[in-house]
Amino acid sequence: MSDRLEQRELRKRRRERIIILGLSIVFTLLTIVEFRLSKISATLPFVNSIFFFGLINFNIVILIGLLWLIFKNVGKIFFERRSRILGSRLKTKLVTAFIGFSIIPTLTLFSICALYINQSFDKWFSLKIQNTLQSSLEITSLYYKNAESTSSHFADLISKQVHSQVITHRRSLDKAFMQSLEQMRSTYALNAVEIYIDALEDPKLVMDPESRINNPEAYVRMSLDRLRQAFQGNKLAFVQNIGHADLVRATTPLIDYTSGQVRAVVVVYILIPVNLTARAGQIAHTVEDYKDINPLKYPIKTAYFIILILITLFIIFAEIWLGLYLARELTVPVERLVKAAQDVGRGRLDIVIEKTGNDEIATLVESFNKMTADLKSNQATIRQRTQQLEAILSNIATGVVLVDKNGTILTLNDSARGLLELSPGDYLDRPMQTIFASESNSSLLKVLNAGLKDLPRSEREQSWAAKVKGEVRNLSAIASPLKELGQTWGAVAVLDDLTYLVRGQREMAWREVAKRIAHEIKNPLTPIKLSAQRLQRRLKDLPGRDGQLLQECTQVIIQHTDELKEMVNEFSNFARLPEISPMPQALNELIQETMQLYLTAHPEVHFVTKLETKLPLINLDRDQMKRVFINLLDNAIAAIKLNPKTGAGRIEIETHFNDKLEMAALTIRD
Repeated sequence: MSDRLEQRELRKRRRERIIILGLSIVFTLLTIVEFRLSKISATLPFVNSIFFFGLINFNIVILIGLLWLIFKNVGKIFFERRSRILGSRLKTKLVTAFIGFSIIPTLTLFSICALYINQSFDKWFSLKIQNTLQSSLEITSLYYKNAESTSSHFADLISKQVHSQVITHRRSLDKAFMQSLEQMRSTYALNAVEIYIDALEDPKLVMDPESRINNPEAYVRMSLDRLRQAFQGNKLAFVQNIGHADLVRATTPLIDYTSGQVRAVVVVYILIPVNLTARAGQIAHTVEDYKDINPLKYPIKTAYFIILILITLFIIFAEIWLGLYLARELTVPVERLVKAAQDVGRGRLDIVIEKTGNDEIATLVESFNKMTADLKSNQATIRQRTQQLEAILSNIATGVVLVDKNGTILTLNDSARGLLELSPGDYLDRPMQTIFASESNSSLLKVLNAGLKDLPRSEREQSWAAKVKGEVRNLSAIASPLKELGQTWGAVAVLDDLTYLVRGQREMAWREVAKRIAHEIKNPLTPIKLSAQRLQRRLKDLPGRDGQLLQECTQVIIQHTDELKEMVNEFSNFARLPEISPMPQALNELIQETMQLYLTAHPEVHFVTKLETKLPLINLDRDQMKRVFINLLDNAIAAIKLNPKTGAGRIEIETHFNDKLEMAALTIRD
């Protein structure tokens, strides 16, 4: 039954795709026809309008059909979401995202384009162009006025600088004066400077040579009428056309302040190489031509709007259909991924999803399969390392206690259980306040609390004496906080048995005391012996009973002094560690030599030796190293005898050599 429904659904979707494809082709062709009609709208405006409205109505009918198909599929997706079918939420999100991504940018682009077209046509076919051209003419006028003002300014400035010299030597202006005038012209970037002494005479002229070369007509003598006005004391500024350029001239009279008469006239001019007046005439002619062009404004504008609407609707339709298609393509593999992810969450790591296609979804499926394989491998590795860590913690002599931030015990190895005299049992996931509640373990509880609070090291480290297996032991513990991202999530405490270390320290202290006592006793023995020997030599001829008594007493003193000195030497040797005399020795031979002492003495113990054959000669003290072997073997045999349950004991002796580190290792295991 389900297979029939799936086949029927597939046939229905195939029909829908064919219908959508056909309508899309018709829609595209009609849009192209409208675009073509927009180009001939100028020749057939009335017929063009009829065609446009007919095609728009037909396109609306087509869009209604397409929208019906689209909303039918969208409604089906929302129905599946309401029924909580697996994958329906993803379909809904994809379709909603594609609709949002298509409608919002497309409508925004449509609004901007419509506004741009409307404003552009209004600007192209409006009087603003004429106003712009008129403004161009005004700009030309302002430019000439600015040039006249600039010329007048520099004419006044030069007249002030040459006033005294021209008034005094108006008929005898020398070459130095002309050079000074040329320097002023160059400094002020003027094309030419003239000084007229008389209206009828030629002026004193300095001119830019480049202006004369580029425009041979650049210099034209000032008219007689304007010169007379200038010699009457008037300041002039005017534009003079010289053919292909304009000349802006400004005059300033030089007045003799004594007589009040005009003695000379300074003329400054600026050359404008382009005839802006002619250009302004061209702009005015363009304005007149523009007024005659306006009959196609509304037909072309309408055609562009219709094309924009058709393209916008087609883009929206294409994006919605693409969203529906991709939603169907994505949901099937994603549904498989979701189901597989749920199975992985339940602990199943042997799931493999079938890969279909070569797209990104197929890559995602392949990555998921690789992830599950890696998780399975990592889980096995973690399990193996956990077992190794548990084995290490179970075999080391140091006690290790690990708690979380709430004081719950996470790890408690066998050494810690033995040092704390805890009975066998499961102590994991139990509060440390309950496990370490006894008075003998209160110090460890304080250390762990200090570690959780990250207190100073002095408060996280303590030593105390406790009775372990009927023997007083010196225990020491230090706790360290465990942090992740700056937050303390637990603490670890390391517990050590310092009994042998304390004994060694006490023995070292006793040896130091013995050494000092021996030194203090030995110091007076030598002068006592020397004094007795001196008395013997000095009084050896003493006659009678007194001489004999003296010899006997001094001999007793010398004899007991030697005995006491020998006893002090023995005492001093006890206080001093033996001196080391390292020499190249064969470690394996030394081990075998020592083993011979125990093979016959302890037949109940099985000795196993695994000696490195490539072991080189090693610098060591043979006698002291032999004592070390004997002590270790004695301790191992004693430990075997203390545990009768083990039966026949076994002692393994191994030697190893590391070529890279050049180090030898000896292992004795009972």
